[in-house]
Amino acid sequence: MKILIYVSGSILFFLNRNPFKKISVYYFYYLLSILIGILFWIFGGIFLAILSSLFLKPIYPKEIKYQKENLKVYSSFNGFFAACCEYEITENKLFIFEKYYGKIKLDGQLESDKSDLKIINNQVQYKHKVMNFNGETKIEADTIEKIEIE
Repeated sequence: MKILIYVSGSILFFLNRNPFKKISVYYFYYLLSILIGILFWIFGGIFLAILSSLFLKPIYPKEIKYQKENLKVYSSFNGFFAACCEYEITENKLFIFEKYYGKIKLDGQLESDKSDLKIINNQVQYKHKVMNFNGETKIEADTIEKIEIE
């Protein structure tokens, strides 16, 4: 499906080129991202990785990492060399709309089956298990963190 979208965007660029229309700039984005992706695949390198990150950011699909009741947490795409574990928090409103609260940064990956998130007074209450290795014993403890929403 993604390949079909990119190919159709590239074809629409060539169809709307003459006479020049403003929409062709949008379609050129698809063609340019294909070319940069192919060059990155062939040559590799840090420059092309950064360039492809810049072009993929607006169209990169959001992945739902946590969903419970009305609360949804998406992983945030900041590029291929970005730091780990930044998430966007939204809440469902009126079936199809979402209220955007902001971004949070966690120390580790968000595990949806082992954690619980709640929004209280513009803070995220993040309940999860922490494993401490004390000598030869493994101790699991429930931990509640309060994280400010940016």
